[in-house]
Parts: sequence; structure tokens; C-alpha cells
Amino acid sequence: MTAQMRTGPAARDADFRGIDPPALNHLIKQVQDAETAIKSWLNGHRPPPGVPATGYRQAEQAARWAADQLGMLTRRYNYAMTHPDRGGGVEAPAVPVLPRTPGGGTPGPGRKPEPVESPPRLQPVAPVTPAPPNGAGGDLGNFPTRQEAAKAARTDALAVAAAVQDRKPVPEPVWRNLAANAGDPDYTEKLYERLGPAAAADLLKAAGGDEARLAAVRESLGTASHQLTMDVRWLRAFLAQADHAEIRPVAVQVLTGARLSDRTREAMGRLGLEPKAG
Repeated sequence: MTAQMRTGPAARDADFRGIDPPALNHLIKQVQDAETAIKSWLNGHRPPPGVPATGYRQAEQAARWAADQLGMLTRRYNYAMTHPDRGGGVEAPAVPVLPRTPGGGTPGPGRKPEPVESPPRLQPVAPVTPAPPNGAGGDLGNFPTRQEAAKAARTDALAVAAAVQDRKPVPEPVWRNLAANAGDPDYTEKLYERLGPAAAADLLKAAGGDEARLAAVRESLGTASHQLTMDVRWLRAFLAQADHAEIRPVAVQVLTGARLSDRTREAMGRLGLEPKAG
């Protein structure tokens, strides 16, 4: 069954280590189907009065377990899609070349063998511990669940909107959060979903030319594009607000420099913008 699920890099490389997104997506669908089937059965088959409900409670526990796993699996999938692993096994340390016999070969007639120095004593090589792949038990950002990432994003989006409305600077904690979570697919998706394209342009203006802040906006927009639909309509609204705020050159620079999803890059091409190679 595991081999049948391997449709991505794991199908091409037996030593692949990391996440195979198509296989993980297939697993997520299976868990979703299982959760739905259990809940449907429970809703249609409640235990009659006087009948022990032990089996039903166990089924409910299984449904709750599946729901919990879905949150974790989906977060791993999102990270795998926005932070793809290169895969492959761990390379072994290079084997040192031992010194050869001086003069080479076997001594000829009447020639005494030349003394050969003992090879150097090899020090034990510490085992190589590979960095954990993204999503596969490795880096899952600063939030353990999608819900916590989304909650933080909503809070920051509200702070941005309030600052723009009141014509005040965006609070420094928001910039710190954005920089720290610019690569988090769940945080960035919810942030720009709540902001919308116009407020995203306002956030860019609030950066005020600060390189670190511009970099955070650029990276976070790129990450969000893999989850959030940033189509031609979204991009036009973003650029229209950038025009209104008189920051269009900066907006274009940020967009073309971001590592956007293929669909967003295609939308940019339709607007005559040349995105950065993925």
C-alpha cells in the first residue's frame, strides 16, 4: 500500500527522505474519508436504550483521533508544498586515500623494498545526522497547529487594518511576527486572506522603504500565494492600491522578486509582469 501511494519523488528515488506531497495528499484524503464514514455511521446508528455503548464510544474516539490527525497532516502538507525537500539519502563521508608504496609496484630483482610508512591512524568519524526534512517531523514553524497560526495571523491583520485606518505606524510586534513567520503557509494565508489585496498594499507602504520589512512582505506574499488564490483580479487590486499609495514601483519589485506559486506567476505574466524564476 505504501509503495502504491508513492507518486512523487519517493517513486523515483528509493533513498528519498522527506515528504512525498502527492502521497501525503492521498493519505489526507483517506483520513478524511474515514472520519466522514465513522461520523455518518454513528449518526445513523445510535445505541438503543439498555445496550452497552462501549463500541460506540470507541468509534467516537477514533473519529476524534482522525480529526486531530487531519490538522497535523494538512499543516505538514502545506509546509511540504511551500518548502520542498530535495530528497535523497545522506551522503557518506569521503573515504581517505591511503599512501601508496614509495616507487610503486613490486620491488625488482636485487632491489630492496623501500621502507613503507605506516598509514595514519584514522579517527572515528562521527555519524552524520541529516537535518530533518520540512514537514516530516522537522520544521513546522512557530505554531504547533494550523488553528494557532491562523489565530496569530488574524490578530496581526486586525492590528494592520487599525493602524492604516487611524493613520498610525503598524506596531513593531506585527513586523516581528511577519518576519518570523514569513515562511509559514498557514500564517501567511490567513494574514493576506484577512487583509485582502488593498490592505496588503497598505502594509507594503507602511514598510516605509525598510529593507528588512520589505523582505518580510516579499517572502510572506510568496508563501501565501501557494495557499491563497492570488489571481489576475487579486493582483490588479493590489497594484491599483499601490498606485493610489504612490508605491507601484516598490509593489512591482516585491512581486517580481517573490517566490510565487506557478498559478500566481502565470497571472503576473498575463499582466505583463516578469516574475522571478521559481
